[in-house]
Amino acid sequence: MSSDTTIPRVAPTKRRTGCLGCIWQVGIVLVLGAVLLTALTGLFHPWAFYLGGKFHIMPMWQGWGKAHAKSGDYLVWVQFEPTPNGSKMYLETNLKGNAYVCTPRGERLHMHLGGGMPKHLNLSTDGEPIHLYMEFRGNWRNPNLVMDDHGSIARGFQSDGTVYHGSGTGRPYMQEVVPIMFVRGSRSEFDRACASVMR
Repeated sequence: MSSDTTIPRVAPTKRRTGCLGCIWQVGIVLVLGAVLLTALTGLFHPWAFYLGGKFHIMPMWQGWGKAHAKSGDYLVWVQFEPTPNGSKMYLETNLKGNAYVCTPRGERLHMHLGGGMPKHLNLSTDGEPIHLYMEFRGNWRNPNLVMDDHGSIARGFQSDGTVYHGSGTGRPYMQEVVPIMFVRGSRSEFDRACASVMR
């Protein structure tokens, strides 16, 4: 006896991972990317793990200092690391990072930071020259950076500590040159110091 009844076939359902699955995959890609970048830095710029004289797991340096100018005291925080970007024409390793300036009036200004150091450095950078595109120039004196502003504070700020918004025409390039020493320190330490200026 034949039967016309057929058993319906149920299509297999795909397992849905949802947003958590996407986040997990993105997280793995980010971690692998960070590990690869750190490994490449270790290969081409091993000294970056010793900036300031001691080994640290991240190939970068951060610190802050105070510049005492005629227009007042400026707190400056810098964070930088080597980067493969930039011109291959110069015998220099390019640096990139971020910086904040806290003015005598308590205003906080964010800046993108660039700079350079000589190529093919030893693990110890003590005594090596460095310049930052905020116009700071100087040398490593481990664990600190001893620099001056190359006249940039006098060019960028008025005598009352406010930002100068005019053009550079007619403004002397080199006026007061202000020394500054950067000591290793976190952004939170800088923020607390800047907050005390605002009181």
